[in-house]
Amino acid sequence: MSSCRFRRRLTSAQRQRLLARYHQSQFTQREFAERHSISHSALVKWLQQERAKSQVPVSFQEVVLPNSAGRWALEVVHPRGWTVRLAEVGDVEHLSQLLGALPC
Repeated sequence: MSSCRFRRRLTSAQRQRLLARYHQSQFTQREFAERHSISHSALVKWLQQERAKSQVPVSFQEVVLPNSAGRWALEVVHPRGWTVRLAEVGDVEHLSQLLGALPC
C-alpha cells in the first residue's frame, strides 16, 4: 500500500498569515515548515517572492559635470540600467572607487 501525499492549496491570505507567523517565530525555515505541514521549498519560495515585492526601486538623478562638451572619454553601461560617463581620461583614476559605490 503506497501512501499518497496531497498538496494543499493555500490562498494568498493564508500564505500571508503563515509568513507573518514565520517572521514572529524563532524557528528556522525548516522547523517552521514542518510544524505547519508545508514544504520547506514552498516556504522558501514565498519568502523570496515577499522580498522581491518589498524591494524599493532605485531612483537615479543625472549629474551634469561642468565643462562637458558632450563627448565622453569613457562610458560604462550596466545591465541594471545605470551609466557612468567620464569626461576626461584623467578621471579614470577614481573609476574603481566610483564603481564600488554603485549597486551591482
